[in-house]
Amino acid sequence: MRKEELIEKIDALKKDFFSMQELRKCFPHDNHIKMHIKRFMDTGLILPITKGVYTFTSHPVDLEKVATQLYYPSYISFESALSKYGIMNQGMNILTLATTRHSKRMNLMKIECEYRQIKKEYFFGFQLLDSMYLADPEKAFIDMLYLVTLGKRKMDYSEWYLDSLNIKKIHQYLKKYPIHFRDKVNNLLEKKSAPI
Repeated sequence: MRKEELIEKIDALKKDFFSMQELRKCFPHDNHIKMHIKRFMDTGLILPITKGVYTFTSHPVDLEKVATQLYYPSYISFESALSKYGIMNQGMNILTLATTRHSKRMNLMKIECEYRQIKKEYFFGFQLLDSMYLADPEKAFIDMLYLVTLGKRKMDYSEWYLDSLNIKKIHQYLKKYPIHFRDKVNNLLEKKSAPI
């Protein structure tokens, strides 16, 4: 495998990253792919993103975008989305995502990604922005509270900034959830002086 061949084949995939499996499909008769990958890493042509997944050093990597594509389907939510929207002011060294698949943790270029499983009927309320799936602020808020009610998160709401949330949208989203959960969300919103 020559450098030029690798670049040409991977550019044809039109992706920001490539996996060992994709390389085997691109070079089905090459029995030394792992050796080539090590050589290309040693020369600085490619970088590992996570085990078995790589990118070209010359290509800027958007880890949020890669994270939503690598463990599909998933979207950025919970603390990461809430911090992005300025709803919570907690610095996070972890990228948090919702998925319908099993909950999972992985490191992408030394950034920890936590994928939290949610039910398929709750997998909505996100949009595609610059090839990255991101929860609406209202859905990230609901997703976070859902984890709290399941006992999978502990949260201090005293420093949350809820003024920018669309309360009508929260009300629409909550229709898909059980009544006991809706009551908990309403109670929190009332305490924060933003009743539905």
